[in-house]
Amino acid sequence: MGKVFKLNKFKSKQPIAHKAHKRATEPFVMVPLGWIERAARLTRSPATLILTELLHAAWRAKCSTFPLPNARLSRLGVSRKVKRRVLLDLECGRLVAVQRLPRKTPIVTLIEV
Repeated sequence: MGKVFKLNKFKSKQPIAHKAHKRATEPFVMVPLGWIERAARLTRSPATLILTELLHAAWRAKCSTFPLPNARLSRLGVSRKVKRRVLLDLECGRLVAVQRLPRKTPIVTLIEV
């Protein structure tokens, strides 16, 4: 008979541990839309409703570019003037890009989400 190999002496003493890769992500919160709507009304902050609606519309469209009609916000109690002001502020801060056509719904593109 030949030699008998003992595999135990070839095994490492320490168990192999796979290191989990930590992703550099920002904190994320899931918030019910109804709760945000009530909180924005109580704090008299229609801009909060618009910001939340922007994120919700992007999620629903599965794309960062989507239309933002006045009717969607008017149901939440936000006027078109407030929508225009908030979109201009977000554009100046380079958080969104807005394509405006005469007498058409603006097309919003979220940047750096």
